[in-house]
Amino acid sequence: MKKSGIIKYILLYIFVFLLSLSVTSTSWAINKFAFLSFDETLFQLTTPIKSAESSIITTYLTDSFCIALLASIIIYIMIIFITKKVKNKHNSKKINTITVTILLIIATIIIYVCLDKIGFIKYTKNQFRESNFIKENYTNPKKVDITFPEKKRNLVYIYVESLESTYFSKELGGETQSNLLEPITKITKDNISFSDTNKFGGALTVTGTTWTTGAMIAQTSGLPLKLNSFNVNTEKASMMSGAITLGDILAENGYKQMYMIGSDKMFGHRGPYFEKHGNYEIYDYNTAIEKGKIDKDYYVWWGYEDSKLFKYAKEEISKLANGDKQFNFTMLTTNTHFTDGYLEKDCPNKYKSAYYNSVYCSAGQISEFINWIQAQPFYDNTTVVIAGDHVSMQAGAYPSKAKRRIYNLFINSAVTEGRFTNREFCTMDYFPTTLASLGVEIDGERLGLGTNLFSNRKTLIEEKGYKTFEREVSKHSKFYINNISK
Repeated sequence: MKKSGIIKYILLYIFVFLLSLSVTSTSWAINKFAFLSFDETLFQLTTPIKSAESSIITTYLTDSFCIALLASIIIYIMIIFITKKVKNKHNSKKINTITVTILLIIATIIIYVCLDKIGFIKYTKNQFRESNFIKENYTNPKKVDITFPEKKRNLVYIYVESLESTYFSKELGGETQSNLLEPITKITKDNISFSDTNKFGGALTVTGTTWTTGAMIAQTSGLPLKLNSFNVNTEKASMMSGAITLGDILAENGYKQMYMIGSDKMFGHRGPYFEKHGNYEIYDYNTAIEKGKIDKDYYVWWGYEDSKLFKYAKEEISKLANGDKQFNFTMLTTNTHFTDGYLEKDCPNKYKSAYYNSVYCSAGQISEFINWIQAQPFYDNTTVVIAGDHVSMQAGAYPSKAKRRIYNLFINSAVTEGRFTNREFCTMDYFPTTLASLGVEIDGERLGLGTNLFSNRKTLIEEKGYKTFEREVSKHSKFYINNISK
């Protein structure tokens, strides 16, 4: 066989393999991750993957790459066999042209469908649609009178991975069970939880807030995390250099701040974001090794498990409480991350679903931690916020028509009155709301795109409508790119 012929067959196989991989990758993503947005996909693809939970990569290799490899070999052999048979009866050149044309048409259809399924088509269209929505509705904290009470309050802010109010339901994914959040149901009822209904509810999901980094930025800056698709730089975007955040405001008012996670601070650029905005001390997986809390070769799930996280949190909060400054202690759990969560050996095994077990166990750990905080001498002057970062991406865990909302809870708030139910809001509204829960007065009740939920002022979603808010925030914004993520 001539060299040109060999190259032709090699190129044909590569073509078939890449098409097969695009199909299996799309199918894998849809089946593995619920609620996956393309801006999140783009962010993760352009972020270093070190410290990412290894099972995700393993399942991709087994459930997508290997299947694509096998399928492409079968399809390739079939193409060669059919074209050779046809060539024996018809003009060889004409058959080659027809074959290439058919393959290109099939490839175009497959690629378009795959890109549409993962949200690429919609995302790309939005990047060519300019919106002034953020520019016209953004409230710059620099230009707002923000007044702290004479006696400042401490803040403990707990981001709980994928915590949503859907877990209160007694039927999820076809499995009838007791309330997964039973350990924190009474705590939720006894304190302030904002809801979009007159029952357990929560925040609506908005573009740019659907994964952990975006969620944290939304809750602390009142803004979504938007990437400049024409010049993707996830590190620059997640620094939000032009934003004034909760951490910035607390630092300016003399707070000592710490951010604790059980993973590597560099994953998703989360550590650097908190360091830049408020000079937080970062306590991550590597810190635990440096302090001799875990061995240098210890690694489970994303680093170390939540039982250790809560243990170390108690130690560090106690130190902060004994200091001479008000403090803000912020932490992030991980045991309820997809896929299937992480079930520690001491966790109850009540359900068939490993993921449901991890959620139930996490609720128990949170309950115990809150009980500990409430027993401490510093509690009287401390507000505790528990917030889901986003809804879960665990595919198949929820009915397809479930009304999914992000959980929130404000414990021992300085403000105890307001309209807590039948509100339409998103996690960007937590920024001014958290400050208000510390007794802080905010002129105009807005910061970023967020509205103080303790106030009577309507949120932007209530004013503009959810569909309008979501549509406009999804579009390209020169103001945002030039002034916020500059």
